[in-house]
Amino acid sequence: MEAGVGTFLVYAGVAALFGVGSIVANRMLGARSRRSYLQQTTYECGEEAEGEAQIDFPTQHYTFAIVFVAVDVIGFILALWGLTFRGINSTWWPSFIAFGFTALALVGIYYALSGEKRWVV
Repeated sequence: MEAGVGTFLVYAGVAALFGVGSIVANRMLGARSRRSYLQQTTYECGEEAEGEAQIDFPTQHYTFAIVFVAVDVIGFILALWGLTFRGINSTWWPSFIAFGFTALALVGIYYALSGEKRWVV
């Protein structure tokens, strides 16, 4: 076995043992099952559900969060690209690939934001 595979298997074993051990310890130390008819309802807080649950939920914040993650990924990939090709100065194709990737990512971000009619700033 390689060192990386062995380390992963030890980590997975410890994680599984911790998860199963936590459940067993919880049952052995006296955690009682508390069942009530209220747990079968829509909300477990004791309040009766009223009306429709579907509301008009604004999604602009999530769109900007996804765009933020996309920009972070672009920066990460371009940083790795810069570290990989820093010794190649005479060829133009690494720069072409980087600019192409950035342009494609920016087009995708523009497409994601073009559906937003109201900008949340």
